[in-house]
Amino acid sequence: MIVQELLLRYGLSSRAALYTRLKILEIELAKDNNDKAFATSKQLKELDMLHEHIKAGNKMSTFVREVKADVVYGKTKQYSEQYSEQYSEQEKSKFGSITEQFTEQTTVQSKNKSAEILLENIIGAIIHNMNPRENSLQMHRDLKECSEEKWLLTTKQLEELIGRKPRKLKDKNYYIFGGWKFVVTGKSGSQNLWQVEKL
Repeated sequence: MIVQELLLRYGLSSRAALYTRLKILEIELAKDNNDKAFATSKQLKELDMLHEHIKAGNKMSTFVREVKADVVYGKTKQYSEQYSEQYSEQEKSKFGSITEQFTEQTTVQSKNKSAEILLENIIGAIIHNMNPRENSLQMHRDLKECSEEKWLLTTKQLEELIGRKPRKLKDKNYYIFGGWKFVVTGKSGSQNLWQVEKL
């Protein structure tokens, strides 16, 4: 579907309004042999979903794209998963891209645990997209203060601060995220207490 048809389809009066939607969806239109830009059927589906979201009275910034995840398990085979989070260009320049990788032997227990971790990561990404921090540097300022004051944070407090549940690395007593190291130093009830350290 070419640009003029897209403008009619969504009742838009300017190309700028269409390009704003394409930018939100991180879509780049393809070009045909005549150098005319067009949307593929997959892109059209995403544009339709965004249009329905807007028609329902929601802001474009609160639109969450569909996330598809395939998890494959075998009875005795090694299970590997790599999880990458994509941030906006502005956040990438501040924090870089984050990649977490873990490998574990699959058992009945670890299957459930791995699925639970994957689900938490997906939910965390969705929440981050729906409720972006007003100032993404504020998290670093708060963590710096916690580090300087030697404050210990419960798992829940740390999760609220960094936007994801901290999990100790395999066979370690710490978690690393966004240039910070969080070390488990004790317990507060059923929750771990985390000390904040700058990497």
